[in-house]
Amino acid sequence: ARPQFQDPAVRAALYMAIDREAIIDALYYGVPTATETFMPPQSFYFNPDLPAHEFNLEQARKMLDEAGWLPGDDGIRAKDGVRLSFANSTTVGAHLREQTQQFVQQTFAEIGVEMRIENLPSAVLWGDFWGQSQFDSMMVGITYLIGGDPDVTTRFHSSAIAAQGGSGSNNAQYSNPEVDALLVEGARTFDPEARRKIYFRVQEIIRNDLPFLPLFSYVNIYGRKAGIEGFEPNANTRTESWHAAGWYWA
Repeated sequence: ARPQFQDPAVRAALYMAIDREAIIDALYYGVPTATETFMPPQSFYFNPDLPAHEFNLEQARKMLDEAGWLPGDDGIRAKDGVRLSFANSTTVGAHLREQTQQFVQQTFAEIGVEMRIENLPSAVLWGDFWGQSQFDSMMVGITYLIGGDPDVTTRFHSSAIAAQGGSGSNNAQYSNPEVDALLVEGARTFDPEARRKIYFRVQEIIRNDLPFLPLFSYVNIYGRKAGIEGFEPNANTRTESWHAAGWYWA
């Protein structure tokens, strides 16, 4: 909904100006897996054939130039009175994300984009600021699925935009009629192979539209005390203790 982001060329250029590999290697010790989609790589519905991210500042500048976003006297690009300047927010004290913001802020500045860091406490961030899309941009970790089901209607369907009176968690205010139709079809389809084709296409469209700029898929590393047996990792749950009733001492 922000005028800075409505041009697809801007979203594509911003994605190209993120040095994702450096962020993963320098801040996260190379542990997370780079991804182009919201679908977990463990999922049967994960599309492995999406275009690969490229970090290329020169190409990002060219894209913005060709789209008419030109540097002003202050070095910040603008078009039709709209400056490519916006805030990015995350949780105060989330140190890795705060450092990631600094990486992104620096490379954005190199292409003439001003990203201000305006972080907030959790109690504020996860209230209406997030739920009602009051932010310019956010840096967050999101679980898009409920369990192992690939349905993402609550995240990407236009009827799920709470800031526009909808019911759901489409906080990016993303709206694409083809995606809407595919999500309805996918939710009504029972055959896994048929659903797979639907969600592969959903991922293709969203990767092209870039309503969010994917960084990586988390890789969770668990440590446990020697002698505890019965621990079972499960990518479809939110906590490592989901099966605590099955733990026991050897």
